[in-house]
Amino acid sequence: MTESPATAAAGTAPGVRLAAHYNKTEAGRAEIRNRALPLSRPARNLLLIVDASRSGAGWLAMVQGCVGPELAALVEHGLVAEAAAGAGSAPLAVATAATPAASTAPPRMSLAQALESRSYKVLYDRITAEARPRLGLIKGYKMILEVERCSGPADIRALAQRFVDLVRDTQGDPAGMALAQVLIAPE
Repeated sequence: MTESPATAAAGTAPGVRLAAHYNKTEAGRAEIRNRALPLSRPARNLLLIVDASRSGAGWLAMVQGCVGPELAALVEHGLVAEAAAGAGSAPLAVATAATPAASTAPPRMSLAQALESRSYKVLYDRITAEARPRLGLIKGYKMILEVERCSGPADIRALAQRFVDLVRDTQGDPAGMALAQVLIAPE
């Protein structure tokens, strides 16, 4: 098997195709929870957001400092695997567990539905951590103040939705999608 010019240029391992779409494996979801492997910060960020909605190259372009070797490391550790052909997802939609009787494609849920499964504390922590890096010092500080004003789970879920919409409006759909994936990632 010969390496493609795009793969060689990106410095990825042979067999890692940048044009392929990748999904997290069970091992990848466990790594997000346990942080057992010594992954670089860009590789860990890539693991948090990767899904079959875009190609490996598309995800690499979204994560600052992330290049081919980070994707190759995730593949080598079995944290991500190539998705079946046509296994993309709609923008800001999340796959849910499919039952054996369901069709081959898992059902999708909206961001608002996915946020329902996250606790107040998880959303509080994630919005607070993401506000300044994604919005800058002043707007990030204002977002953190809004988090502090939230009086319960419904308020913080509505704020999370507004946060994603703000990032999507100011930085584009890929940035909004990345933030949504961070907010709804498993604990």
